[in-house]
Amino acid sequence: MTETLEVGGLVFEVRRSVRRKTLGLTVDRGGELVVHAPAKADAVELARWTNRKLLWVHRKLALKEEAVPKLQAPEYVSGEAFCYLGRRFGLKVVEKQERPLHFDGNRFMLRRDARPAEEHFRRWYVETGTDWIRRRVERLSSRAASNPPRIEVRDLGFRWGSCGKNDILYFNWKVLQLPVRLVDYIILHELVHLREGHHGPEFWKALGRAVPDWQKRKDALARKAKDYLVFGLMV
Repeated sequence: MTETLEVGGLVFEVRRSVRRKTLGLTVDRGGELVVHAPAKADAVELARWTNRKLLWVHRKLALKEEAVPKLQAPEYVSGEAFCYLGRRFGLKVVEKQERPLHFDGNRFMLRRDARPAEEHFRRWYVETGTDWIRRRVERLSSRAASNPPRIEVRDLGFRWGSCGKNDILYFNWKVLQLPVRLVDYIILHELVHLREGHHGPEFWKALGRAVPDWQKRKDALARKAKDYLVFGLMV
């Protein structure tokens, strides 16, 4: 049976060898991700080491696809559009308004002197995301057979989410740019971790009960990773 490792929404095949003394990572021609490890390498250490290599992996995948990301870094000027829950909303730069950044449900309005604009957008995603994800967790918890836990939204680097100590779930503010069905997958993935700490057979069975089409959502999420996790706020 092939040993696999999931880190940052990507699945790596683990190939162990008694001859190997160090860890290695390759991205095959077809985009297959492989971690090369000594025969007795610890699984937890493998995951930590691979997590530190995620930026390199995503850059390699982008080069393999020979494609410039469809999304671009914003300039924060009128006419740009920003993603929120999978939809794109236009930006209008205004001279005066009480808040530095305001969203009225149809568009973003940024006060011209609100700089750095990127920080105001990130703060908006964190504040808005905390309330939205908390409500979503309460709604989805029963599907994962768990009680609604505490949640926090913050910058998690190259991870969409994580299950921390004391049953606190952490979510990357960048998930708020994704379609709802993918955010739901991330939430349910972490909710299942409250019961199953590792990606063993029981974890995937529990996730399958909560999200029958989890593989499709997982694959779709992996395709989004290079745009949102590597490049951050995009338009």
